[in-house]
Amino acid sequence: MSRIIEREEALEKEYHVSIYIVIYKFLLGVSEFSLGIAMAFFGEKIYRSYQFSLLRELSEDPPDLLARISETVVSSVLAPSTFVVVSLILLGLTKMAGAVGLVRKQNWGVDLLVGLTILMAPFQIVSLILHPRILDFLFLVVGVVIALYLVEFKPKAWISRVLRVG
Repeated sequence: MSRIIEREEALEKEYHVSIYIVIYKFLLGVSEFSLGIAMAFFGEKIYRSYQFSLLRELSEDPPDLLARISETVVSSVLAPSTFVVVSLILLGLTKMAGAVGLVRKQNWGVDLLVGLTILMAPFQIVSLILHPRILDFLFLVVGVVIALYLVEFKPKAWISRVLRVG
């Protein structure tokens, strides 16, 4: 544990990056990548199995409210979409690459993660407006705070550096 704290302090002094942010972003990337791969390989099988179970349940009890509710929720989540699968895989790979860039003290790691946060924020905000959930709100806030921390709470200076504006 003391080794992690030493590494954290060294990384923070040299390059305004927290090892906890690196771990968080890397694990988030791994989970998104893994989910995308799992959906690509197993999503259709799981969805077919769910549909079979649902049909059996509805044949035994047609007005089953819980089955009807789960039908709408689960079908939208489990039905594998190529766009969703590719998006999850790319998001995961991008976050993992950004975390590696942070550990290697590279500007592109910061640029990649902050740019991804900026790119994904409108989608997260729309999702939050359409389906308000406290965890989604917290996820958005944590992402924005991490992005601000990575640019040392100076977004204008970061934008100038990225765009090479005077």
